[in-house]
Amino acid sequence: MFNGSDDRNGLDDRLFLPRGAKLRRWLHSSTRPIDRVLGIACTGHGASLSLVTRDGLVRSSVLDRWAGIKHLLMFAEKEERDLRNPTSDIDRLVHFCLSYGYGKFPECRIFERTIEEWLGWFLADVKLRPSDIDLVVTSDSYFATCRSRLGLKLGRWFPRAYISNWVEHHSLHQRQAFWQSGFDEAAVLTLDSSGEPLQRLDGRMLAGTIAYMNTKGECDVKMEMLFPESSPGLLYEIVTRHCGFRLGDEGKTMGLAPYGSPELFDRLRPSLHLHDDGSFEFIPHEEFRGLLQEYVPERWPHGQWNQELHNVAYAGQALIEAIVTNAFRAAMRLTGQRNLAYAGGVALNSVANELAARAAGPESLYIAPNPGDTGQSLGCALLGAFEIARWPPFRKEIPEYLGRPYQEQEMEKAIRGCPFSVTRSPTVEADLARAIANGHITARFAGGAEFGPRALGNRSILCDARRPGMKDYLNERVKHREPFRPFAPAVLAESVSQWFELDERSAYMLRVVPVRAGVEDRIPAVVHVDGSCRVQTVAEADNPGLYAVIREFASLTGVPVVLNTSFNVAGKPIVESPGDAVACFTGTDIDVLAMGPFLMSKRPLGEYLARARD
Repeated sequence: MFNGSDDRNGLDDRLFLPRGAKLRRWLHSSTRPIDRVLGIACTGHGASLSLVTRDGLVRSSVLDRWAGIKHLLMFAEKEERDLRNPTSDIDRLVHFCLSYGYGKFPECRIFERTIEEWLGWFLADVKLRPSDIDLVVTSDSYFATCRSRLGLKLGRWFPRAYISNWVEHHSLHQRQAFWQSGFDEAAVLTLDSSGEPLQRLDGRMLAGTIAYMNTKGECDVKMEMLFPESSPGLLYEIVTRHCGFRLGDEGKTMGLAPYGSPELFDRLRPSLHLHDDGSFEFIPHEEFRGLLQEYVPERWPHGQWNQELHNVAYAGQALIEAIVTNAFRAAMRLTGQRNLAYAGGVALNSVANELAARAAGPESLYIAPNPGDTGQSLGCALLGAFEIARWPPFRKEIPEYLGRPYQEQEMEKAIRGCPFSVTRSPTVEADLARAIANGHITARFAGGAEFGPRALGNRSILCDARRPGMKDYLNERVKHREPFRPFAPAVLAESVSQWFELDERSAYMLRVVPVRAGVEDRIPAVVHVDGSCRVQTVAEADNPGLYAVIREFASLTGVPVVLNTSFNVAGKPIVESPGDAVACFTGTDIDVLAMGPFLMSKRPLGEYLARARD
């Protein structure tokens, strides 16, 4: 356990796999200051980089957005060869899991051929080079950095840095949850499908943990859930796959669930045994798959829907809600804490988050905005900064807009040659609000991109939530996605309780709440079939530009709520660069794009601002 002292040899045994002793010796003897820490994640869900500097800079980038390919993975060259070789004994299980999860072997980039270009772009605007990095933290369970399988020497790219890749998977989820939160101390809950096989557990894998953490560096792990018998992520993956979705599509299952009935759940609930320590037991996973198949055959992608499949989604969602609620209660009970920090892929289930929060009643709840494996690069960097380098911890929550910001010249270059109207406006936010109020589809590109999977205003499509046909129009003509999927409202923070059953902050779209009775008909485009909304509260301090748009929209309409969805189309990642934004605008039915000080429009801008269309 962490002892909270300045002795760097007091590091938590759970942080490091056996070779961590070398790191301990280096930390004890080194006098070189650590000023820049880089975290790397290359998981089966994607890859990311995060940089933290002693002077407070925090920067994160997701590989698939930089490359423009959704769910893009990264492997080392030797690893990729082994994974594609059907006769190789090495990683046969990993190959199966990847192929099963994505429906085919997923697209990937080779680390050795990609990392220099990606790093160069990532560090360029802060005028750093890889040789300026002092400490690199990753995990031995990750693709491309898994030294136990590959022998890949990261020092080739980071000649001055000490490399630590011994950190356990769930230890990183704990750091994602806690060090971003701004809490002095908290109960820390992690829930996912599984981490890596652990030698200390005779090869068993973890699917969740409960721990107490504080800013002195103490981490007291109270409970560990074992895979597969206590894996909430695996349970939900099975349901998601049965509904015809793939890895990364769990949000579709959550959106489909309200269309179901409790028929199947009522049959399954007696088999779910919740324990006081937050763990659970359920039907063995192979038996569960068979049971679902007997109830209704698995839907293949693009197959037909029926009520039984809706019921499968309902059952999976109801089961996960019970499991998460029990884990919330156990986390606070085992640690004696009223602050709760939460991460792991299951934390993206915003419906379960809200139900669990209401039932367990933490005084303060922080859910990491990018809580899954792709967000672990930030967990790596924060662990390196605060627990290895022993910097004084940040005393406030880390904001979510961690992407690289773009200069005006880069925007001008992307716009150059575009066949549409371009206006430089001193009142971009007011103009955008008027276009939204007039019923047009708008997009906003500003500042650094959101690190997590939710677009929160800097890479967003923004529309009028008052228009009943807007949801279907967006799904059919712009987003090209399933018609049952809902859209989220962005609401002025000071007005949230007047429109939704929520009286606290929800800045990251990670809580789903009922809309207030009597206002459903005023914002029909963001109300789901069950009367719920995945709310984003917008305070001026969180995002001044988005706040100004909604405030101006409210002054025009009397409604402080706009529809907010990610700036992309189905099958593509959220746009990253000005070039991506212009390409998405050009190839869709978006009417107006606000990018920095510029407004682009398919017709002369005045036509969008002059009067409301019917």
